[in-house]
Amino acid sequence: MSDTPPNIHPLSIADFRYYWLARFMAVLATMGMVVVIGYQAYDIARSDYGMSIREASLQLGLLGLVQFVPLALLTPVAGWAADRWERRTVARLANSIDMMVALALGWFTYIDGLTLPLLFLFAALHGVARVFVGPSMSAIAPNIVPPASLPRAIALSSIAWQVGSV
Repeated sequence: MSDTPPNIHPLSIADFRYYWLARFMAVLATMGMVVVIGYQAYDIARSDYGMSIREASLQLGLLGLVQFVPLALLTPVAGWAADRWERRTVARLANSIDMMVALALGWFTYIDGLTLPLLFLFAALHGVARVFVGPSMSAIAPNIVPPASLPRAIALSSIAWQVGSV
């Protein structure tokens, strides 16, 4: 009799199913947030600030840069945080930041109080959250499944990320 646990399918493990769904939903929400912030910025640049199509498009490019800068600066810190602290906690905190950004975006849209500077702030905060969600969520799967099931779990986790992104 072998001491190695059997190679069971990761989706037969309840914790992995919850993890997979959480990863998929987090990526889906993240991609949706990128689209919503971009749409709002373009719309506000054109309607409230009277910018031309070219100027509003430049604002979209700058918005993308503001979302990318945290990725460029904080990636090493995010990997360290995922290794140093409880990964689920890091993921929860990062997803909570994103949730707060979404709620604030919804609120300011509702009261018609969105401005470009506010959207750039939301984009930066969203970028910070994204940088920490990636490594922390990716590193959770090995803690859930037995080692023999890990390759399949990693593949399924990647599928959740890819499908959520699309």
